[in-house]
Amino acid sequence: MSEEEATVKIRRTNSVDSEVVLEVAAKNLRKSIRECETQNPPFIADHLKSKLQEFTFVVCGAPRTGKSTLINAIINKDIAPTKSGPSAVTLETKCYTLEGPCSNEGDQEGQTFRINIWDTRGITTWDKSIADVIEEKHPMCLILCASPGSFANDEFVRPLISQCVNLKIFVALVCTNQWNDSGEKRAKVIEEFHNLLRVYNTKVSTDNDITFYGEIGLVTMVNSIAYSNRRTGLYRPRNGVNHLIYGIMKSLNEDQLLGWCYTLMENDGFWSQMQGQIQDFFAQKFTYGKSFLWSLSKAKTWFQHQ
Repeated sequence: MSEEEATVKIRRTNSVDSEVVLEVAAKNLRKSIRECETQNPPFIADHLKSKLQEFTFVVCGAPRTGKSTLINAIINKDIAPTKSGPSAVTLETKCYTLEGPCSNEGDQEGQTFRINIWDTRGITTWDKSIADVIEEKHPMCLILCASPGSFANDEFVRPLISQCVNLKIFVALVCTNQWNDSGEKRAKVIEEFHNLLRVYNTKVSTDNDITFYGEIGLVTMVNSIAYSNRRTGLYRPRNGVNHLIYGIMKSLNEDQLLGWCYTLMENDGFWSQMQGQIQDFFAQKFTYGKSFLWSLSKAKTWFQHQ
């Protein structure tokens, strides 16, 4: 079942409340901040607290692989410019931001979160600026895009993945525009992605058409927007994005998880379609269960009034 079809079906039921999910994350954040304050000198604690309230993820890949389109699909907001046609849209690396209140409880009142979304220009040669962003910002995850017919396994990609593995940054290798071109070319991209990750981790599992390589990364395919070919009459709905989002969610550590939940604040379709998996995930991950999500409810209220 495609995501569009699943969303229509799920509207008939009560969706999981993202406010509840985010409350669990916020409680974990407050716990981490308290630990920073009690276990470090003041100047170190202040620095660490600021890092716990600013989160980053990076999307990169070859030109015209739908990087900006995938960003918009993940956050359910048209923040990155896109257009159809053969010419690349993102000619220079850009950083988009989402901001909102962290919490309204206790000593965290008035503090805000910031999500930095780095949309990089297409990789055609080694780009040190991407490596610098990874080194400096230490993102929640790196999403590397390739579409059928574009490169995946490349001398410019390997160093980025190696850098992320060394820094313990989760890597999502995504075949975008999955219905473009032939099935043979899709399979080639996926195989090259597997080759990039299997050298680091042989512990492999599969769920929802996503292959996980332990804590290193994942490999999957998505169609960020509906695909239509008038010449052939082929139509394919959007597919795979919500499972990608969830796959990243359950692969992040607890502090990064809060940032990822904030990133998804306005993506109501994700919280609706994936309600069962999300509830099970948080129930298993946190002993205090639903109490994680209080501050995201405040943030969601803030978003809805902007």
